[in-house]
Amino acid sequence: MEHLPKRTSLAIATAATLKEWIGTGVLRDVLPGELQLKARLGVGRDTLRLALSLLAKEGWVTPAIKGQQRRVKPEHPPNAIDLKSARLPVTFLSPNPVESRATLLEMEDTQRRLAEQGHNLRYLAPAVFHVEHPEHHLEQFVRANPSAAWILYLATDPIQRWFEQQGLPTFIYGSPFPGVDLPYVASNWEAAAFHAGIQLIRRGHRILGILEYHARFPGVLREEQGLEQALATVGGEGRLVKFKDDRTPASVARSLELAFGLQERPTALVLTYSSQLLTCYSWLTSRGIRVPADISLVSLTNDSWFDHLHPPVCYYRPDVRLMSRSVADRVLELVETGQVVRKSRRVQLEYVPGGTIGPAPTSREPRSIVVPTAG
Repeated sequence: MEHLPKRTSLAIATAATLKEWIGTGVLRDVLPGELQLKARLGVGRDTLRLALSLLAKEGWVTPAIKGQQRRVKPEHPPNAIDLKSARLPVTFLSPNPVESRATLLEMEDTQRRLAEQGHNLRYLAPAVFHVEHPEHHLEQFVRANPSAAWILYLATDPIQRWFEQQGLPTFIYGSPFPGVDLPYVASNWEAAAFHAGIQLIRRGHRILGILEYHARFPGVLREEQGLEQALATVGGEGRLVKFKDDRTPASVARSLELAFGLQERPTALVLTYSSQLLTCYSWLTSRGIRVPADISLVSLTNDSWFDHLHPPVCYYRPDVRLMSRSVADRVLELVETGQVVRKSRRVQLEYVPGGTIGPAPTSREPRSIVVPTAG
């Protein structure tokens, strides 16, 4: 029967992969359940059970006992098997089920170079990003998803610290939280925000608003610091007003209503992600507020559709090639050696001038504005 040799061959290959995972420490103590192992290995139940039986005969794992999960035997602790030889995937962890086009472009070089080394780059968005105390959930998740290295994107402080404490090969795509010592590559948001603040101050603006995500990520803190440093150049005349949103159009609209309802409202708004711009344009237009005559706008991020807006937007764009190469160099080094020797890096952004920054209005009450009152 032709299918039997093929099945046996696949079982042997599966057993070899499991040995590598045990040898690298990816699998230790209690093995994951069969459903998880099948999904990770991409094999059927019969193939997996035959592979586990082979490992049990060779003394790598305990025999099958009804009602109990198999365990790695103590005589087979993790050893110095090279992670590169295991050909495990590199996992990009993010809270976003669908990554932005800009992020995918910056990871393109990393994905290509990993493929040349026999590694896949997979994108996962686990629910652990939305858990207040993720430590126990992370332990289960990492055990169920063996990886040669981990890339953290928009990870919370507890998640970054957990990966650091576990000693797992980890790279941060973005900025680490204070006190987290993991390699990273990030855009220099502080420098971009400082430059944006100076451009606005030169046009007479003294009260600046920043529209930012409500979670206190390191990038947000750096943007605030950059604007505060710019405002410090005009002494006590300058003030920064912070508005929060949860990345929904409704929350952006609420922040705009709050901003324009202030007695001393901002005369300029600094936006921190691209989709805010569409909501701002539509909200301002619906209330007869002119850009830049009544309010100036500058975006710290960009998107391809910015070129189709009028007036053209003042924004900052990354050097995608430099960002991509910097990330790829460090991720490949992490996969091959288990550590990153290269220094972490903050990549400068390029300012693209447009028509959304104008002189600060002499009157802070734009024409035809109607702001809904609370209640």
